[in-house]
Amino acid sequence: MQDEDDEAGSSDPGIIYLSSIPTGMNVCRISDIMRQFGKLGRVYLIPKTSKRGSFREYAEGWVEFHNKKIAKRVAKSLNCSEVPGSKRNPWYGELWNIRYLPDASWNDLFGSEREEQEQRRSAHDRDILIAKKHARQFTAALETTKLEKKLEAIKGKRFKKRQPMDLSKRQKLTEAEILERMSRAHRTPPEGCSKLSALSNKDFMGSLFSGGL
Repeated sequence: MQDEDDEAGSSDPGIIYLSSIPTGMNVCRISDIMRQFGKLGRVYLIPKTSKRGSFREYAEGWVEFHNKKIAKRVAKSLNCSEVPGSKRNPWYGELWNIRYLPDASWNDLFGSEREEQEQRRSAHDRDILIAKKHARQFTAALETTKLEKKLEAIKGKRFKKRQPMDLSKRQKLTEAEILERMSRAHRTPPEGCSKLSALSNKDFMGSLFSGGL
């Protein structure tokens, strides 16, 4: 009845601090025990190590009650008392180490930690975005390299099919061929061909007057 009256008369939450956590206890176990004294808010325990497993030990913790009077009474009654349990429980024989935190709020205790967690989360998300961007750039560069190699292979095959022209195998034109081509084009024969041209004209005149005999 007293706990119910306390909860009805005050709406301010209260927090108790556990400087040590009994061996083998976790958030669920602590919550079940503390819930017997009044309505709970949040429970937070800090593990001794970062390793996860079926049996995890905790170093310290905080428990929030909806009523600060109940929180103060729990700390006063349980501090330095034996943790309830049988010999089969791993915490058998251990004592509670509990202290009431006056004028303390959950945001005062863990507001900065929550901000740090959000900052770490945002930094982690930013690192993920950067890593994804680099991965996309690497993939695009890799695809570009593959495409360039394919184009080079295709071009290489085309170049191999084309046989280069060998100018050394072309036959030189004779003077007669040069004169014939020049006469067709009505051009003056080049130097070195005048003697041949005069002989050709003389033969032509002789054949003309001799009737071709």
